[in-house]
Amino acid sequence: MSYTATYIDANGRAQTIEISENDSKEALRNHIRALEKKYDPKYVTVERVKADAGELAHLKIGVKNVRTHYLTSSSDSKPKETDSMTADVIVYMGYPFKSVDARYPENHYLASPNVFRSGRACIDTWEPGTSSLITVADKLLNDMIHNPAVTRYDSEANSYMDKWHKEGVAKGAFPTMNPKLLYAAAPLPRRRPHEVVSTPLPSRRR
Repeated sequence: MSYTATYIDANGRAQTIEISENDSKEALRNHIRALEKKYDPKYVTVERVKADAGELAHLKIGVKNVRTHYLTSSSDSKPKETDSMTADVIVYMGYPFKSVDARYPENHYLASPNVFRSGRACIDTWEPGTSSLITVADKLLNDMIHNPAVTRYDSEANSYMDKWHKEGVAKGAFPTMNPKLLYAAAPLPRRRPHEVVSTPLPSRRR
């Protein structure tokens, strides 16, 4: 079975592209490997768990050792502080043309204008050729630290959290950590065998 999608290229032209089931599985493997390398394990967790029927993959993506806030029911409007948060991300065959789903438990979901009171996370419009597990993880993780840089106040899923979130930003409480700390440090360039690195001596004035 194959899957098709239409996207707009850099010249503004519509392009139709097609992938097979094997292509979908390969894209998933590549993107999971990229996720595992992209984030700092001190603060970010990426775990693959058993997928249910109809799912290509099931991941748990979250933060730890980080201040965040959660709600406990659809009527709850009083965020509670915690030091960890995890979202379930479901991938379907046809990925990355087909959108993934992201959600939190109904009794422990992120307090955010961009998370529905059912626990389902708003991950923005899915764009084949651009959207992926990596863009979804970036959105989720930055939401978890209440980073206003990714908050969509113009497309709210939970209006109860609008004032609370904006007040946190105004007070300097959000984001709750430097967003750069979510990401792994870039590896240092490898030296060639027997390479000698010399430091030039300062020139002397005559």
